[in-house]
Amino acid sequence: MQLAYEIWDVFTDKALTGNPLAIIRDASGLSSEQMQAIAKEFNLSETSFILPTETADLRARYFTPARELPMAGHPSIGTIYACHAAGLISKTEVTLELPIGLVPMSLELEDQNLKCVWMSQGIPDLLSDVTERVAVARALGLEVEDLIDTLPIQVVSAGNPFMLVPLDSLEVLEKARLNLALLPEDLLDKHRAVLAFTFDSPDSDVRCRVFAEAMGVIEDPATGSAHGPLGWYVAQHELFDFSDGEFAIISHQGVEMGRPGELFVRVKQQEAGFSVDVGGQAVKVAEGTLWL
Repeated sequence: MQLAYEIWDVFTDKALTGNPLAIIRDASGLSSEQMQAIAKEFNLSETSFILPTETADLRARYFTPARELPMAGHPSIGTIYACHAAGLISKTEVTLELPIGLVPMSLELEDQNLKCVWMSQGIPDLLSDVTERVAVARALGLEVEDLIDTLPIQVVSAGNPFMLVPLDSLEVLEKARLNLALLPEDLLDKHRAVLAFTFDSPDSDVRCRVFAEAMGVIEDPATGSAHGPLGWYVAQHELFDFSDGEFAIISHQGVEMGRPGELFVRVKQQEAGFSVDVGGQAVKVAEGTLWL
């Protein structure tokens, strides 16, 4: 069996930055076990497998080197970019079928060139408040004083749960490292990751790092599915001006890994809560053939 693949760098417009994504454009003949093995072979944060669908414009499944995800941000945006480049998408509003359900995606064009793709992450859910602040700080190699004491640690999900940990400074964020062995078991299940962030950022509204060893990724360069929860958190705690019922922020992630990425977040106040869209760019960097 021969399978064509592409590599796209996502949440960036510069090759060899952002978050790399492998895409198998025709995965119709693959089993789940084969998809998982291919994702492990690429050993990137995620690999996207595009499949036939009768209910949406596109269907995809996403695998980390360790497991399948119900949804993910950077594969969704990268997949839309790849399909648009291949002429498979001609509309500016499409639906993407994922295990979590149908996800609205928007394409932002400029002179017929794709400038940004937006993923609707709906209204994220607050799953829990975390009271073990000392344990969380210790697991990140930090002191409890390094956390912003006026903000809570919370677990929020827009499909994938993330533990959101607000840190006091950029210096603190740079030295953070997650040691799963030091994190109490009740704080981290097999699908959970830690989003550490600070507002002490010189070139963006927020600087982030995501540690996802429990999902097979020690640190992720740019995490779209974490930024829905982050947008909700920022709105919930009134950390940016929300006077007109909406706001937008820019987040930088991956800087400490040498793979800087830029993520756009839009938040709108709805009757049921705060809805979040996450956007970004992508650039193709490679293509080839898998021999199986």
